[in-house]
Amino acid sequence: MAEKEESIYELNKNMCKFIQQNYFDPFKIDGVETSQNKYAEECDLSSSTISKIENPKGYNISISTLHKLTRFQKIDLDKFFTEFIIQFPQHRAEL
Repeated sequence: MAEKEESIYELNKNMCKFIQQNYFDPFKIDGVETSQNKYAEECDLSSSTISKIENPKGYNISISTLHKLTRFQKIDLDKFFTEFIIQFPQHRAEL
C-alpha cells in the first residue's frame, strides 16, 4: 500500500475508533443505554452504517454520516474534530 493510501486508511480507521469509543460504547439516547437499532433510528443512520463504523478495519465515513451523528449528539463539527485531534494528534495535518 502506498504511503498516502496507508495514511488515509489509518485516518479512517482511527476516526471510526474515535466514534466507537465516544458515541457507541455503549449506545445511549439522552443518557440511557439503548440498542444499536434504536440508536441508528434516532440518529437517522442505517444500522448497517453503524456496523461498518464498528468494523476494526475502519470505514470511509462520509461527511453526511458525521453530520447526522454530530447533530444527534448535539456537538458541532469543529468540536468533534478538535476532540478527535486531541485523541489522535498524528492526524492533525490530514484534517
